[in-house]
Amino acid sequence: MLRIWLVGLALVAGCAYVASSAALDRAAAEAASASLPSDERLDALLAAHDWTGLADALSHAKTNDEAARRLDWLSAKLVAGGGALLGFLYSRDLWSAGQQIKSDDPMGDLRVTAGLFTLYTFMLIAIDGAMCEDQSAPSRRVDQLLEANQPILQFLKAQRAKIKAKVIDLALTIERKTAPLRKDDDFLCRDGLDQILAGLEGGQVKDVAPPPGGSGKTYEVTAPPDYKPKFLPPSAYEPEQRKAREAMRASLQKLIE
Repeated sequence: MLRIWLVGLALVAGCAYVASSAALDRAAAEAASASLPSDERLDALLAAHDWTGLADALSHAKTNDEAARRLDWLSAKLVAGGGALLGFLYSRDLWSAGQQIKSDDPMGDLRVTAGLFTLYTFMLIAIDGAMCEDQSAPSRRVDQLLEANQPILQFLKAQRAKIKAKVIDLALTIERKTAPLRKDDDFLCRDGLDQILAGLEGGQVKDVAPPPGGSGKTYEVTAPPDYKPKFLPPSAYEPEQRKAREAMRASLQKLIE
């Protein structure tokens, strides 16, 4: 589900945001009303590509033990080749935990670890996003990551050069190790212009109230239930992935310089 701003007759795609992003915001802002589901249930939501359901389920950690289990589950799935949504969630969870338990040792500070997985998530978007036929989708994910994790990146920017270099090295190492395990990332390739068009042509469109300070008309566009993002063949995306990897150290350095 997308909300699309219309100013006059022009569709401003850059102002659209995705339901999964809204679910993340709700999860951070609202108290959970149920317990964290079992790992098996979380696994099932992940396998079904139910991104909104997964983000909502993970928000239901009411106790310290459940919060620790959520972190453990996200960590295990990420290192097993999980996709970008898990990176969004894990980095934000680490940041929240680090704000509660601050450390004088940067390499033991969960906020630095949150920075590490923010960089790793950026790498997933840049490298695995090359698989998406609709390149507006990973482009939007980059914007979402940089906006949502701005405090994390600002914290990382304030660290010593030696710490930042270490974090970049670790992010590059993790990406190399998970690369053979990662598959087509359904979340990463969703919510771009192709999905918007699919919603306008065969989905549902309804008026909704604009957010505070907004102007013009706002529409909620829901793609057809059977919508699935399209992926390019390896012959098309592998050269782009190589280019992205070659430039990645410089890209990460620029993010936190």
